[in-house]
Amino acid sequence: MAKKAKQRRRRSPHSPSVRITRQRLMDGLSGPDGTRVRLARPEESARFGELLTLATEEIEQAHIDAVAAGQCGTWLLDGLMQGGEALTDPLVRAAASGQLQDGALAMSLPMVAEERDGTLTGALLGLPPGAVVQTVREAGYEQHSLLAMLKYAKIKGLAVAEEARRRGVGGALLKRCIQVYWQLNFVLLYGGFEIERALGPYYARHGFTVLNPGETTDVGFVLTGRPIGLGAGPGEQLFYRWR
Repeated sequence: MAKKAKQRRRRSPHSPSVRITRQRLMDGLSGPDGTRVRLARPEESARFGELLTLATEEIEQAHIDAVAAGQCGTWLLDGLMQGGEALTDPLVRAAASGQLQDGALAMSLPMVAEERDGTLTGALLGLPPGAVVQTVREAGYEQHSLLAMLKYAKIKGLAVAEEARRRGVGGALLKRCIQVYWQLNFVLLYGGFEIERALGPYYARHGFTVLNPGETTDVGFVLTGRPIGLGAGPGEQLFYRWR
């Protein structure tokens, strides 16, 4: 018995990461230099939005308002407690009642990095994949659009305050974001960045494939059995990672 316990201890450094629970995501997960990575709280909505504008100006006010109201990410928290399948029923009900926008907010992931002194120095926003949903619908697969919201997610913005850069804060936010979505049985994470920001090497270091401007990747076969291309907008590059 002692020998087996010793063997288990030797394997532990290579074992999977600790499972993320609802409470852990709310309280904070470890990051570099004593930072904590967690879900953004209502009273932090203004700072959360301020940080995200360092990455993109295309953050909708609805997401900031949903963070302030405590509505952003609520279904994801339920999924961490009950399992990824817990997302299906509320999403179907929201679609049937014409409240899909509210459902999209509940399935968004607003994360922050908090320093030891309580200062927020990083932010990440994950969203349901609006572009994929639209592309799938336009390809004639309306019935598969909800499946896209359950399997794919977009990293809308990742930002770190200037004074906190080059410490691994952004990487910690990405790591926890990936853990949350993979644990909830999502299979694809993607996003885009402006070409002049030259962030390709950064995302590549964190396990993402980065496409050249104008290139697309197939996101349809997993959902529909038919290829459907997805690319970045004008002046942007796409990065993506499959589970």
